[in-house]
Amino acid sequence: MKFDSYPTVNKFLAPILVVVALFGSYVVAQATGFWAVSGKEMIDPGNMTSSADIRGWMTLGQIIEGFGIPQEQLYSSIGIPVTIPASTALKDLEGMIDGFEITTVREAVDAILSGSSQHPENAPSQAPVVATLEPTPTPEITAAPAEPTPHVPQGDGAGDGTGTGPTPLPPGQVLPASEIKGRHTLQQVADQCQVLLTDLIAILGLPAEIDPNTAMKDLVESGKISEIQVVRDAVIVLQNK
Repeated sequence: MKFDSYPTVNKFLAPILVVVALFGSYVVAQATGFWAVSGKEMIDPGNMTSSADIRGWMTLGQIIEGFGIPQEQLYSSIGIPVTIPASTALKDLEGMIDGFEITTVREAVDAILSGSSQHPENAPSQAPVVATLEPTPTPEITAAPAEPTPHVPQGDGAGDGTGTGPTPLPPGQVLPASEIKGRHTLQQVADQCQVLLTDLIAILGLPAEIDPNTAMKDLVESGKISEIQVVRDAVIVLQNK
């Protein structure tokens, strides 16, 4: 019995049908809003409920609108110039302003929402306090004998005068992950948080040959990490191993 009369499927047709099916699924998911490609789709800036929802990709304007905070009050609370546009992303501020941290924004928002940080227009007025001063007799001053100034030996002048590095910790003390700042380098984070430098570089997804003296804020500015909070979270994981 011969089966030559049965139809055969073209070997090039099957892959084409698979690609068409996948692409069609993508288009439908995009159109219905069920397709998410990043963490930006997981948090709606217009429906934030706490400062924990704040992310580095958000702009100052999204923080202002999301929490209903006056722009002047937010800028004053986090200590940034009023000339910075509200369209600026928080992660970009870390590279523009020395010492700026996204954690600072979260803490400022918490303080504003709890009422501990009041806008000047909303601050309660206080009646002026009039102090009544009574004259007091001037005490008789007896000069104490002058003591010789101790001699302080001069250094050898070997320092570079920059003074930008973090203060060294006392022996045996571990730097908490929450205290990692933008000025810390990879090596300083590894040493002071007592984690292996190679493990830190690997968990951050950085090249193995990266300079260990690279500062956290430089990693953010160059786009190698999204924000310094990523480093803090990675250190917590390594410290708990």
